[in-house]
Amino acid sequence: MKDIHQLRKFYKLKEIERAGPVGKRKESSAEHSWSCLILADYFLSLMKNSSINRTKVYELLIYHDVVEIEAGDIPIHHTEKRKKKKTSEMKALKNIKKQIPHGLKGKFEDLFLEFEAAETKEAKFAKAIDALDALIHFLDYKEYWKGWNEEMVRQFHGRKVISFVETQDAFEKILTYVKKEGYFKQ
Repeated sequence: MKDIHQLRKFYKLKEIERAGPVGKRKESSAEHSWSCLILADYFLSLMKNSSINRTKVYELLIYHDVVEIEAGDIPIHHTEKRKKKKTSEMKALKNIKKQIPHGLKGKFEDLFLEFEAAETKEAKFAKAIDALDALIHFLDYKEYWKGWNEEMVRQFHGRKVISFVETQDAFEKILTYVKKEGYFKQ
């Protein structure tokens, strides 16, 4: 039962609220991770001849926000709070490692650090999916685009999606759509 109780630490991700809504409540980090998995599966299906390791991408996305259990979610546009993000997340990583089953400690740390470094093609792809998920999520909440403009979206998300034709194309289509539909003109 010890491992079962330690696995429950991961369930705390369901309680972490993100900035965006889901209906009349806030989206959880766990819901975001799930929608990232769906997006990854979709885009990987488009990339038929890709050498990207699907399982690695899925694992990166499963664990990429687990540190938010202790560090919390910091929206991308909160520049002041983001200055302490790395330190806060590394502290959370160390604390969470102490509380999870032994067999997952190294895997969790390795995957989190790989995602953050974004040096492997799988981590770059997972970062692109993470960025696209936020944009796609907010298509249902036009009012949350108030105060944003194309330059900001490109600054915060654009560099993450450029490594793959499919994610870059989707990013450009989203920008074209939000401009046409007046998301920036509120």
